[in-house]
Amino acid sequence: MIDLSLSRSYAGIVPPIYVFRRIMILTLLVLSLIGAFFSGLLGVGGAVILIPLLSAVPPLVGVGELSMHEVSGLTMLQVLAASVTGWMSHRKGGYAHMPTMLSIGIPMGIFSFGGAVVSGYMPDLFLRFLFACLVLTAFVMLIQGKQAADEEDMSFEFKQIPSMLSGAGVGFVAGVIGAGGGFVMIPVMLKVLKLPMRIAVGSSLGVLFIGALMGSIGKIVGNQVEWQYLFPVIAGSLPGSLIGAKVSKKLPQKRIKQILLILVTLIMIKSWYSLLVGVLGGS
Repeated sequence: MIDLSLSRSYAGIVPPIYVFRRIMILTLLVLSLIGAFFSGLLGVGGAVILIPLLSAVPPLVGVGELSMHEVSGLTMLQVLAASVTGWMSHRKGGYAHMPTMLSIGIPMGIFSFGGAVVSGYMPDLFLRFLFACLVLTAFVMLIQGKQAADEEDMSFEFKQIPSMLSGAGVGFVAGVIGAGGGFVMIPVMLKVLKLPMRIAVGSSLGVLFIGALMGSIGKIVGNQVEWQYLFPVIAGSLPGSLIGAKVSKKLPQKRIKQILLILVTLIMIKSWYSLLVGVLGGS
């Protein structure tokens, strides 16, 4: 359940509980729209943005606090909605490679389901630690990657075994923390699988849909979904992802990677700072 102990009182009067719920619904709608926009733009699931926002913003606006388990459950379902919408848009432009998508997505989906179920037995602080480590990994891979000389060169060699292993590893950890794993899968596609940026973005969203589908089932089985707040999360995700995908197809590949690097850097700083505060505070 939502912790309303941090809810604000105004002029010494605490508003009725339904007021907090309405403000929370509006907050989730806006945050999901933002997360889904970057999902369609960068090929990530949106959880890398939404997890910190859902953890920090509701207490700031005085409508209560979501636990990490509740945050991870909502974000997994948000990733499901945003990824399928964004993938369909990128596929229309020819920027999705089905063999790569399936080779990564099927093992990722299986291991994401397992990670999602296991996560119910893990403490909040450990989930935050895993999330911070995942973002750090993405950051290191992005700064080591090199941009192709030809911006519009879409040729690459399909690597099935590395694709399957990458999907399994990223899927398990992503399922544990409630993320789709796109913010790590994109650097893996660029650094390990050598995909062009535009193909990586489109294919990643298809991969994320498969992983998020299995991960969402795991979160539901583990009773980690706050159902009353699911609708605003989905409602914000669908249009946000479509808008992001349209913008992505108009940007140069180099610019997309730069935006992704800036985003991952900010999230990395925030995640490790929050983790340090949690450890020192004994939470």
